[in-house]
Amino acid sequence: MDSLACNVVILPSEDVAHRAIQLSTELAAKGVHFTLKDGALFPHVSVYMLQLKYAGLDEVEKRLAEIANVVPVLELSVTRYEQSKQFFDAEYEKPEVLSQLQKQVVTTLNPIRDGMRARDVERMKEATGLALENFKNYGWNTIGELYRPHLTITRFLEDQDVSSLSLPPVQEFSGVFTKLGLFEMGDNGTCVRKIAEFELSGR
Repeated sequence: MDSLACNVVILPSEDVAHRAIQLSTELAAKGVHFTLKDGALFPHVSVYMLQLKYAGLDEVEKRLAEIANVVPVLELSVTRYEQSKQFFDAEYEKPEVLSQLQKQVVTTLNPIRDGMRARDVERMKEATGLALENFKNYGWNTIGELYRPHLTITRFLEDQDVSSLSLPPVQEFSGVFTKLGLFEMGDNGTCVRKIAEFELSGR
């Protein structure tokens, strides 16, 4: 195979990442598909999931570096914990600067993506409305209006009664996101290998 499933993400500061890893580790006893780890399964907020050719990764890195150079560090506020399809997330507000970042990334990389991720080909079969249009146009459904920025803490094997869990105040996951990253994706949307990262340095 000459391409791989990738995720363009924003990376949190070390303190937010540490809290996410800590909570993910604590929840592992409930039965989970994965646990976040330092340097292995990286805490992140996805911006654009797409299929990319190995041979084109240098160009992708160049384009992402240019974007990171003009986008400032992002300060994001958490709104709630959310569980959907066993995924357990800290969900964020979507400030205009983050919406614009996604727009820049999608506009820049969509023309050079390599078709669609296999999982999204299947998901597209059941999509309707704007989600279907996003799949057709961008290869991923949560673009623009449907974008829901979140940090996935874990994925349970079975649905959990969130109210029964011992959880820190969700506001602990508010904070700054300092880098734009390109990662190889694993199962459940995890970031399993860092390909490149770039400091957000715009003003």
